[in-house]
Amino acid sequence: MKREEKTKLTRQKIIDAGIAEFGSNGYEKANINSISGAGIAKGLIYHNFATKDELYLECLRACFDEITEALACPDSIADYSVYFNKRICLFREKREVAAMVLEALINPPKIHLEKIAEIRTQYDRMNAEWITKILGKCELRDGVTSESAFRYLTLMQDMFNWYCTNPKFDRNKPKDLIELHESELPRIFEFMLHGVLKGE
Repeated sequence: MKREEKTKLTRQKIIDAGIAEFGSNGYEKANINSISGAGIAKGLIYHNFATKDELYLECLRACFDEITEALACPDSIADYSVYFNKRICLFREKREVAAMVLEALINPPKIHLEKIAEIRTQYDRMNAEWITKILGKCELRDGVTSESAFRYLTLMQDMFNWYCTNPKFDRNKPKDLIELHESELPRIFEFMLHGVLKGE
């Protein structure tokens, strides 16, 4: 095996172990010792990633890339029920990946806000495209423009994410947060589009 290939495989092994650690324990509680306990020498980790933060950001980039690629397919974009079903299945299958993505979306480490914003650019673009296409298939009320509807839906998404950071939810259990967020999000989106009152 060539040296470059070996280096690439080593980095990927570290990233996989990092995702498992950060995804299970969150950014704050994750530590390099636990990652090295997965059979990777600590020296090898620091040879490839100078700090825990550098490793975290690389792991987060890999997670957002994976989630964005999986959700950006045409059938998901076309129908929000298809999108949410696919998202729920994906997040249940990729628990640690989902936990890292959700933490970055709803409770990101404050010291990395700027870098996280850059990492999630493609995800945010996909989300904006998805909302725009859904709105394009809907008949809007008189006086409601596509632009104002888009702002409303994105604002409500942000408010829902804020709600999920409420202290009454145990922040030490990211997997519980995944279930909360992903089970409630489709219903919230349905309410945002169609309201809660029965039509006349």
